[in-house]
Amino acid sequence: MAKTKYDVAVIGAGPGGYVAAIRAAQLGASVAIVEKQYMGGTCLNVGCIPSKAMLHVAETFHNIDAMEELGIHFTKAPTFDMAKAMAFKDKVVKRMTGGVSTLMKANNIDVFDGLGSVDASRTVTVSQNGGSTAQFSADKVILANGSVPLMPPFPGIDGKNVINSDTCWALTTKPESIICVGGGVIGFELACMFNALGTKVTVVEMLPNVLAPLDDEVRKLLVRILSKRGIEIVTGAKVETIADAGKLKKVTASTEKGEQSFTAEYVLMAVSRRANTSGLEKLMEQGLDTDRGRVRVNDKMETNLPGIYAIGDLVHGAGLAHVASMEGEVASDNALGHAATMDYNVVPNPIYTFPEVAFVGLTEAQAKEQYPDAKVERFPWAAVGKAVAMGETEGFTKVITGKYGEILGAHIIGPDATNLVSEFSVAMRGELTTDEIIETIHPHPTLSEGLREAVLAVEGRPVHIGPKKQLARAR
Repeated sequence: MAKTKYDVAVIGAGPGGYVAAIRAAQLGASVAIVEKQYMGGTCLNVGCIPSKAMLHVAETFHNIDAMEELGIHFTKAPTFDMAKAMAFKDKVVKRMTGGVSTLMKANNIDVFDGLGSVDASRTVTVSQNGGSTAQFSADKVILANGSVPLMPPFPGIDGKNVINSDTCWALTTKPESIICVGGGVIGFELACMFNALGTKVTVVEMLPNVLAPLDDEVRKLLVRILSKRGIEIVTGAKVETIADAGKLKKVTASTEKGEQSFTAEYVLMAVSRRANTSGLEKLMEQGLDTDRGRVRVNDKMETNLPGIYAIGDLVHGAGLAHVASMEGEVASDNALGHAATMDYNVVPNPIYTFPEVAFVGLTEAQAKEQYPDAKVERFPWAAVGKAVAMGETEGFTKVITGKYGEILGAHIIGPDATNLVSEFSVAMRGELTTDEIIETIHPHPTLSEGLREAVLAVEGRPVHIGPKKQLARAR
């Protein structure tokens, strides 16, 4: 039975909120969690999980062309059923969100379905989805409201067939063509997915380069690979209007060369996401400190209002689910008297295109600016036996080290990059040096061998590629 007073109340049940709630419960607190739309938040319902399910479908379909070489033959050309693929995605989402609900019960966390409003006295009012209202108080409140797609005020943005990263999962038929407005991580993952399914994709980006956080060398290779597959990538193009053009949509953008127009069946808005501040109106009136639409916090995830914390997309940060989860743990620890601080120095960034991309730490340009004696080297997947056996030879692992052999950054483009990057994350967090990685035996044949070889390369002594080029760089 719901209480009228809790030790901790969490607003939002995404990967930041539900992890915060579980951590608080583990520490012995009575916990309530409020979710206005769906358990698991954006990530599990319309973000990380559905996109990865559909990217798996897309990559499988994309790989069919390579199966002939493996001796796998098809008697007729394969076809794609969008509705069935979406049903698979829905099944995955249902399993994951159901798992979160089970975790709430297992940890004796009271769940309130509805929009939660909070005031500075830490009173929570829930406008429940059934129309009734519930109210309770808490000693500590953790705000984990998440984010929503940013929809710039372009003329025509509210028109038919204009979708975003939340609503694209409602499609039941494959678009013949799509214009993706925004060349960031979300835009490129979706562009890669739709392209592999057979949709003609055009990416329109306002900035001079797409995928701004990426190391230049990695970005250029990924752009080259995806361009060869038929994705048209247009940079330096500021969208001005979206309009109907018969049965198609027309996007008009201004560029250095003048006005340019693009047409497609759908327009996918993937510009960015903004903090969801619904339910925080009273707190803002009462002085909640914000900066450019996000809540300001310290390294304990505390806001300027006593007993109120904020995490995830609501605050300035990486905008990553795994970071939100860690912030949730830090917030709960501090809320219950266990000192903890949030450290953003080692944050792995995964990008689920194919080939995958992942990085942690500094880019080559950043490292050379901050550390003049930094060393940089890369090792190609084409020289890794397991990658060759898998037919996944595009890309490389790049390692950047400092004066004492410390890892300053690592960048992977290639098979299973999003999993492999964790080795470098652990190394950086544990302050391991190149010697310690080199002296660690890596199993054969595996992709992880390529990580050790990249570290050997940065030390000027790779085993499975010729030494001349590498040693010349090392000097």
